[in-house]
Formats: sequence, C-alpha cells, structure tokens
Amino acid sequence: MTSAGPAHPGLLAELMSNTLDEDYRVAADRATGRDRATGRAAGGVLVVVVLLLFGVMIGVSALRTQQQRPIAQAERDQLVDQIHARQAGLDALHSRIGRLDGAIAGEQTRASVARARERKMDELLTATAGATGAAAVRGPGMVIVADDAAGSVGGTSGGQILDTDLQALVNGLWMAGAEAVAINGHRLTSLSAIRLAGRAITVDYRSLTPPYRIEAIGDPETLPARLLETPGGQAWTGLRANYGIKFDPETADDLVLPAAPATDVRQAAPVVSR
Repeated sequence: MTSAGPAHPGLLAELMSNTLDEDYRVAADRATGRDRATGRAAGGVLVVVVLLLFGVMIGVSALRTQQQRPIAQAERDQLVDQIHARQAGLDALHSRIGRLDGAIAGEQTRASVARARERKMDELLTATAGATGAAAVRGPGMVIVADDAAGSVGGTSGGQILDTDLQALVNGLWMAGAEAVAINGHRLTSLSAIRLAGRAITVDYRSLTPPYRIEAIGDPETLPARLLETPGGQAWTGLRANYGIKFDPETADDLVLPAAPATDVRQAAPVVSR
C-alpha cells in the first residue's frame, strides 16, 4: 500500500498565511482611512474658521481705521497749523532780533562817536582851561605893582588909578602875549568886568584896594617890552611920568594864578558862518 503525501499542502499554507486577522486588518485600514478623512475634514474646517476670524479682524481693523481717519486727519491738520503758526512766530522773532541788532549797532556807533567827541572835548577843555580861567595855571611871566600917586586921596590931582586905567593895562598885557592875568589874586577871563563902584574898583563885583598887583604869565623875555609897545603900556608910561602913579613891572620865574571863581556861561548862541 502506497503511502500518500499531504492531501492539500497548499490549503494548510494558506490557512497559516491568511488568517482571520486579515479581515480585521482590512476593517482597521478602512477605519484608519475614515479617521484620516475625518481629520482632514476637521483640519479644513479649522483653517476656514481661522481664515474667517482673521478676515473679520482685518475688516474690523479697517473699519476702525476708516472711522478714525477723519479724527487723525483733523489732529494732523491742527498740528500742521500749530507748526506753521509757531514757525511764523519764530520768523517774526528772528526779524525783530535783526532789527534790534541793527538798532543796537546804531546806538553803539552813536555812543562811540559821542565818546570820541567827549574825549576830544575833554582834551580841548584841558588845553584851553588855562586860557579860559577854568583851571589854575603856573609858569614864568611878569608882575606889575600899580598904586595911586602920593597925596592923591580923593582923586583931585589926577594921580588916582581909575577902572579904565586897569582895563587899558590888562588889554595891553593880552596884546603883548600874556596867557593868564590876575589882579590882586582875582583871575580874569573873557567874561570879567573891571568897573568903578563909588570910589572903589571892582573886578567881577569884588572890590579891590590899592596897591594893585597885576600878575601875567607869559614869556618873561618878550612880555615886558611888548607891553610897552601897546597902547595900554604907553598910557601907563604917561601916567607914571605925568601924574606920579606907581608903575613897577618886573619879571618873575614862577607864578601861580588861581582858577576863576565862576566860569559858567548863562547865555550862548551858535555862530552862523557866512
């Protein structure tokens, strides 16, 4: 009896390789496919929702921007107007500063001119103070002692010195080159007046008593001789010779003449050149 081999070898192998789990696997694959589809669908819905929310946010933001645009534009226009107004004010201030700088420069120029004139005037006053009597002076010159003639009390003999005699003598000294003259310590100026008041001679309303001391600052080498050449000097030479009036001139190396007591000019008028 011949032994027979396996009846159906292919069936056993098939049973071993294709078990019932295959059905479960197919069912699982189907379930997985549905889950994936469901996941994809859920993901798509989520994306759509997110996009919708984003769109809503953009729309709301755009709406707010559109609503706030007039307010922002008004605020911007207001700021621009303020900037323009302040710029105009700044320009006005700069213009005013320029005008003030010009005015200050003009005032400084005028002040400089005034200071220069003041310095020049001070120099002129200093230079002319001695000649005008505004300041004391010192220097060489000559001294003349004049007195009435002996026994001429009352002036009956013509030996008494008159105001006109002193006037002539002072004018002679000026003509001879005297720079400053004083009588009995009273400084003479261009405003001084020598007058006769009663029996007394006055200089600027101050009474003088003889003997009269006339001091004159000038060149002692030329002043005496030039005095005698003037009408005043010649008149006094005649008074001494004819009436015995004392007239004794002599030179001096150092004389000090005080300033005039008052040099104020009460009235003045400009000289109009023709």
